[in-house]
Amino acid sequence: MDANAVRNFQRMINPDESELIRHARTGEVDGTKEYPPLKTQGLSDHEKQIIYEGKNEWMKYSSLMEQHRHELADRIHNLQNQHESANHTVATTFAESLTKEIEILDHELGTFSAEFRHHEDASLQAKEEKNKIEEVLGRPLQIDHTDFYIPALVVLAIAEVPINRLAFELFFESMPLVSLLISAAIGGLLIFFAHTIGLLIKRLQCKEIEINVDHVYLTITLLSILTMMLMYFLGLMREKWVDVNDPGAINLESFINSATNTDKGIAESFLIGSRGFTLLLLNLAIFTVGMMLAFLRHDPHPFYEKAVNLYNKAEQKFLIYKRKYEARKNELMKAHNKRLNEKRAEIKIIEEQIKNHIRELDGIDKKVTTDRRNLISALARKVMAYQHSNQKIRKTPPPDYFKSDLIQMIEELI
Repeated sequence: MDANAVRNFQRMINPDESELIRHARTGEVDGTKEYPPLKTQGLSDHEKQIIYEGKNEWMKYSSLMEQHRHELADRIHNLQNQHESANHTVATTFAESLTKEIEILDHELGTFSAEFRHHEDASLQAKEEKNKIEEVLGRPLQIDHTDFYIPALVVLAIAEVPINRLAFELFFESMPLVSLLISAAIGGLLIFFAHTIGLLIKRLQCKEIEINVDHVYLTITLLSILTMMLMYFLGLMREKWVDVNDPGAINLESFINSATNTDKGIAESFLIGSRGFTLLLLNLAIFTVGMMLAFLRHDPHPFYEKAVNLYNKAEQKFLIYKRKYEARKNELMKAHNKRLNEKRAEIKIIEEQIKNHIRELDGIDKKVTTDRRNLISALARKVMAYQHSNQKIRKTPPPDYFKSDLIQMIEELI
């Protein structure tokens, strides 16, 4: 609205004392002239001027208020359209947008994607294989010491190194590193045999599937014979190393010659003494521990543990992939909820604006009515100041209209 017009109107309805004095003096001046005459029916020129000025300001003011009313009505209409559009966006567009984004995500990472189906099929296939074995066996997986089985075998293989190293000192005294490496290889081989024999013995307990028992027994027998021969010769080499007085002069050739040319004969050269027998027992003890660990570690069924492990790995991969998908989906939901909350906050602001404008629009009519009444009252005060001073100073009676109802008269003129 025009601020100047509003201020002028406010001054019009709130006349100060000096303005009332000015109208009173004009009334005195006209009173000395006996004006307006007694028989005058209408208002005097000064009174008409007062009414005219008031009417002029009222027309400007009421026009501004009407313009403001239309502006408010337009704003309310526009805000209502915005409110309807925002509600439509929340109810339809946002929901469709989220559905479309989730659908795209489903094709990229979700149930419709090739990678998702690959992981799901792998998990289902592995589960099916595991369930088939479980249905046949009717028992859970029978394994033990799985966590420290490999470390235990490594420790046993390392324990073989210092036990067997001296057996090779007879031939590699000048090369201790070679003795160490050979003893480490022999230790690893013995532990591998222990692992294999323990595993095969456990396999013999599986009654649910058909196993070539003869082949298994043959393998166990051959490995056991080979192991015992290896342990025996290690003990024998250890015994020879102890018996030799000058190990620095002995090599493999001299050992063979001494074994063939000795007075004791060939048979006696292969007899093992207490020191070599001790070495054999130590190797046998370590071998037995390794074999028992292998027996406890493995399930009788040759494919049960593998099927369980394959299922666990496939299921884990599938769960990781689903978590990735769910994480992306949650990000979409969070972004959607954020936009939704922002739009709802915007809708709330629009609703508050509509309420304020409607409240202001409802107050305009009351304000206009009140301001019109205040204007009429202010004009009446000015006219009364003029008439009162005029009537007081003049010598003739005042015109009859001085006795009329000023408020009603001004209302008719305004």
